[in-house]
Amino acid sequence: MDRMERTNLTINGSGSYGGGLYGKVKVNGEAKVTDHLDCLLYSIRGKGQVMGNTKVETLSVFGEADLNGDLQANKVSVFGNCNVAGEGDIKNSVIRGSFKIDEKYNGERAEIKGELIVKSDVEVESFISKGHFHIDGLLNAEEIDISLRHGKSYAGEIGGKKINVRVPSSISDIFRGKKYLLLEARVIEGDDIYLENTKADIVRGQNIEIGPRCEINQIEYKGIYKKVKSSIVKEERKI
Repeated sequence: MDRMERTNLTINGSGSYGGGLYGKVKVNGEAKVTDHLDCLLYSIRGKGQVMGNTKVETLSVFGEADLNGDLQANKVSVFGNCNVAGEGDIKNSVIRGSFKIDEKYNGERAEIKGELIVKSDVEVESFISKGHFHIDGLLNAEEIDISLRHGKSYAGEIGGKKINVRVPSSISDIFRGKKYLLLEARVIEGDDIYLENTKADIVRGQNIEIGPRCEINQIEYKGIYKKVKSSIVKEERKI
C-alpha cells in the first residue's frame, strides 16, 4: 500500500469526513466517512462508520464499526463489534468480540475467540475457533481446528484437508453435553476428520474418527473409520 502523500486523521469528538487516502485514522469519538476509505491504520475506540469500501493495512476495533461496503485488509483485530455489509478480503484476523459479514469472507488465517457471523461462504487457509460461529454457506480451509467452548456453532457445509472438532478437557463434565456445546452442519467433508459434539447429515472423508456426543445420519469413508459406542451413526458406508 502506497505510504506517500497520506495525512493522519484523529477524531476525538463527532463529525463527518470525506473519504480518500489517509495514513492513520483514529476514532476516539464518533465519526462518519462519507465515501471510500483507503488508509494504513483504522483504529476505532468509539463509533466509526464508512459509507463506501474500506481498504486498510490494519483495522483495530475496540468500539463499534459499521462498514457499508467491502473490506480489504491485511490484519483485522476486533475486540468490540464490527459489521461489514459487503465482502471481506482479510489476510489475517483475530476476533475477540463480534464480527459480522453479509457476503463472502476470503483470507489466509482466521482465529475466532468471540463471535463470527457470515451470511455467505468462508474460504481461508487456516480456520481456528475457540469461540462460536454461524456461517450460512461453506466453510472451506486447508486446516480447521474447532474448540467448542462457548455455545453452538453452525456451518452449512464444512470442507478441508484436516478437520478437528473437540471439547477441551478443561470443560467440566456438566457442560460437555450437546445441550451446551455443539457443532451443526449439513455436510462435513475432508481427508482426516475427528469429531466430538457434532450433529451432521453427511460426513465424508478418507479417515474418519467419531468421538463422543455425535449424531450423524450417514458416514462415507475410504480409509480408516472409528467410532465410540456412545455416538449415534445411522448409516456407515465404505466407498
